[in-house]
Amino acid sequence: MDSNAVFAILLLIVGIGILASEIFIPSGGILGLVTFLTLVASIVFAYRAWWTSNIVVFWSFCVVLLLLVPTTVCVAFYVLPHTVLGKRIFLEGPSTEDVTPFAKESDRLAQMVGRFGKTVTPLNPGGMIVLDGERIHALSEGIIVEANTSVEILEVRGMRLLVRPGEAPAELPSLNRDEDSAGPLDFEIPQS
Repeated sequence: MDSNAVFAILLLIVGIGILASEIFIPSGGILGLVTFLTLVASIVFAYRAWWTSNIVVFWSFCVVLLLLVPTTVCVAFYVLPHTVLGKRIFLEGPSTEDVTPFAKESDRLAQMVGRFGKTVTPLNPGGMIVLDGERIHALSEGIIVEANTSVEILEVRGMRLLVRPGEAPAELPSLNRDEDSAGPLDFEIPQS
């Protein structure tokens, strides 16, 4: 094998190695410049080795070089976050619990939507209601609600419940049917 061909391949390997190290070692672009010079020298040696004897090998070398550069950059950036330096550069994002304050309390309050409670203090528009023996901060829809008034919980706003005056619906009477009768309910149809 021609010494120019050996130098071309060695400079290509060294250039790709320096390119990968440029991503891991902050050098202010010095390693990038060295990479560029190394790869240009590699092409010059490849030109000397194969341009006159085998032009297909020269162009194949150039295509390989053009494919290796972006592939090396992509692989290096893929590996970077898993290295010690990468973990210091790319800080982990906060967990959802850290970002959402009082997530458990918000979920607990969201389960109260649709239920009915009673005001302990006047809501002007904010105040306190009691639900299942627990005092909870609430606010009305902008109206004054007197103390000891039944209210319906509409939604959660921040850490307060939005309420409006309303009575709990009465229970529907249960239908007592004989277990023996499996057919439809008996009723009379008025005739005209």
